[in-house]
Amino acid sequence: MKDWIQVPDDKFKQYLLDWELRGERSNPYYPTVQMSCEIVDWQERMHYIDDALGTCAGLSSFPLKPPYHIHNYPAFISSATGIDMDEAGLTKAANRNRTLLRAFNVRRGLRRADEMVPEDHWKKRFPELETKLLDEYYKFKGWDNQGIPTKESLHELDLDYVAEDLEQRGVITSEQS
Repeated sequence: MKDWIQVPDDKFKQYLLDWELRGERSNPYYPTVQMSCEIVDWQERMHYIDDALGTCAGLSSFPLKPPYHIHNYPAFISSATGIDMDEAGLTKAANRNRTLLRAFNVRRGLRRADEMVPEDHWKKRFPELETKLLDEYYKFKGWDNQGIPTKESLHELDLDYVAEDLEQRGVITSEQS
């Protein structure tokens, strides 16, 4: 892991190095809720980038040392398309993609109650932790407590037209920020 350059930030190396199978460095104590949100966001971001580019996740998102990753994708995109792309721009594009898909699903009725993990998914359950993780993940993504993107988060991603559509449909209110 010392030469693991594919992570978006070195803190991810440390998260994984500190993670143990048992004890205080394992669930439900570790990773922390904030770390969990960051790890999920990173993996989700890479998955959405892979899907948008038509790249197999086996070559980028999920292996420990993939040939394609957040640090070299922008150069590939710039070379192939002529679009001036950097990591921040690619991250914003992936966040727009994720939020747009979320808004589409919310528009069709998706809410928090639809995102419950099946009862037999894990051998040992931590219901309070699961609730807290979902609460914090929604905040991390810029969504309300039902998993609906806020007008503010849609605006930050230049998706004001999506906020207008959700408002016209009564999914979000004009007072929501």
